[in-house]
Amino acid sequence: MFADLSSILIWWLTIFGISLLGLPLIFILFKKFWDCGYIFSKIFSTIIITYLILILGIFKILPFTLPSTVFLCFIFLIFDFFLLRHHKNYQYFFKTIQEKYRIFIFQEILFLALLISWSLVRGFAPNIEGLEKYMDWGFVNSALRSHYLPPQDMWFAGSTINYYYFGHIIFALLTKLSTISSSITYNLSIATVFALTFLSSFSLSSNLVFSFFKKIKFQKIILAGLVSAFLLTFGGNLHSVYKIVKINLNQNNNHLNLSQEALNKSIDSYWYPDATRFIGYDPDTNDKTIHEFPIYSFVVADLHGHMNDIPIDLFFLAVLFTLAISSAAKINWLPNILFGFILSICYMTNAWDFAVYGLLLAIFTFFTNFRRDGPVGIIKTILNGGLVIVFWYIFSLPFSINFVPMMEGVNLSNAHTPFYQLFILYGGFWLISLPFFIYFIFKKPRHHSDYFVFSLILVATLLILIPEIIYIKDIYIYDYRRANTMFKLVYQAFIMYSLVSGYLLVRFSLSLKHKILESLYKIIFSIIFVIHLIYPYFAIKSFYGSDQYLGLNGLNYLKTLYPDNFAAINWINKNISGQPIMLEAAGDSYTTFNQISSATGLPTVEGWIVHEWLWRGGYSQPAARQQDVATVYESQDLDKIKKVLEKYKVQYIFVGAKEFEKYPKLDQNKFQKLSGKIVFQSGKTTIYQL
Repeated sequence: MFADLSSILIWWLTIFGISLLGLPLIFILFKKFWDCGYIFSKIFSTIIITYLILILGIFKILPFTLPSTVFLCFIFLIFDFFLLRHHKNYQYFFKTIQEKYRIFIFQEILFLALLISWSLVRGFAPNIEGLEKYMDWGFVNSALRSHYLPPQDMWFAGSTINYYYFGHIIFALLTKLSTISSSITYNLSIATVFALTFLSSFSLSSNLVFSFFKKIKFQKIILAGLVSAFLLTFGGNLHSVYKIVKINLNQNNNHLNLSQEALNKSIDSYWYPDATRFIGYDPDTNDKTIHEFPIYSFVVADLHGHMNDIPIDLFFLAVLFTLAISSAAKINWLPNILFGFILSICYMTNAWDFAVYGLLLAIFTFFTNFRRDGPVGIIKTILNGGLVIVFWYIFSLPFSINFVPMMEGVNLSNAHTPFYQLFILYGGFWLISLPFFIYFIFKKPRHHSDYFVFSLILVATLLILIPEIIYIKDIYIYDYRRANTMFKLVYQAFIMYSLVSGYLLVRFSLSLKHKILESLYKIIFSIIFVIHLIYPYFAIKSFYGSDQYLGLNGLNYLKTLYPDNFAAINWINKNISGQPIMLEAAGDSYTTFNQISSATGLPTVEGWIVHEWLWRGGYSQPAARQQDVATVYESQDLDKIKKVLEKYKVQYIFVGAKEFEKYPKLDQNKFQKLSGKIVFQSGKTTIYQL
């Protein structure tokens, strides 16, 4: 465990060093925040450097190397120097540090503590295996090997990744700068998103209260931040209690038994993923959906776009709010450029979030403009929205020219969720939000914070309702037709509801004049808060229940399962540079096939079939490649094999346990007849260089 602390500290220092580059701009942008938006410098600085390395790489101006990354950091530093040359900026920057350094130190220590804590949690189940970890790690490793960006698709040799990979480039960049192995930084990346999520939600929620109550006890500001941070980062829903009660009733013939023994049995039988697979599963129907939330993502630890984008989404919300409380009521180019830029980052990280937060931007700016200017505000909202879309398009264009969207149209929903199921998933949030919703409609005048929170609640509710009306058609079979649409929308709804919770608690605690109503609200809020925070007990205990700390290296599990492949991966990463194509067995999605391409970033001809089916817009190309791979491994016709190898420019052929499993007719002696030289051998694992 102590050996991993050095890696964690190096990783933290890398993030801290980059974050310093963005502080001068962040302090200016968030000058009305009580903490000056300190934590957002980590997000802002990282996405700026990553965006520059991506764009310059796409246009072949600058390679994705350590010297190039350091060079861009140096350019950022020069920009800071010129920014601070202005006497006013210089004075403000150092005055801010002098006055608020205790706050900054507190947030930095809290960030480090959260980073260490979740890293050590990951150390009890660090394996980069299961769900979509091979895909996510493969994206990072492919980026690390890419000379220029965009990164090569490690499962579709000759093509670039046709998915949302910006978040993976962020962690590839941090991996390069830290010089730590990606098998360790994969787990550090999960912990980083976890820590940033907690602190970003803490900062934004506390500043919503600070902006409304200028003269308020500091404890109330902290309370609001912590409530939102805990619910957003750790919170579940009402499903745990619902299911435990239901299990207890079934075990006792529909009689609730509150004995300790009966409750223990019910609790022990609760399975935490059920809270994310409720609609369509309990009871079983042909309308199976997904409705995850952040703590589930942190626990199962897929480094996927919807999780990678959480800190960026929160940064967007913070920028939206800080500009709302500081900008003049006019069409302003700079905010629109900034909104367009951040939304382009959201799009490249998790495309659905562009639409979600674009909708929020439209609704909030409409309320703000209409309040200031009446009907004229509608025109301003449309004009500003048009500018944001233009800048989003410009900033995301380099990514888009190498990306083909995967949606196949919009369909009307022919399945609808029973209300009781929606209530179990989101009813807790509704109970604490509805009073404010009513209060907002009838209360005048209203504050910026009220409008912002109202917009978040409204959009979150719409996101839950949309899949009941329409869904985006994709490759998934009929029973799962709404699954992806619901997943991507309600995930963001959960974030929005959680984010406003701290503000709602403090707002009503200090604003309600009737003590009975205030007490009633606090009681309801407290019950919901506790129920939501039961979930991590089940999830963390189930997933990380081992008493043995295994360390942060997510590749070590292969030592036991596939020791020869483990040795081969280490040899490849040490001895093969660049991205020559290495053939391995084409495998089914969500399996341990294609571990070589995933762990090394070397492209193979065909990887996970269903994933490539999704990314390539149809089954024909992956199917053809799958057959070509089978030809190489199973055919005895050397001329036919040569044609396939030449077609895909294969330079290495990998033969190991998964290849023998997939291709029973495999005779590897033929590869030497193809002028294949054995460059690595361990047990039954062999690598041939052509």
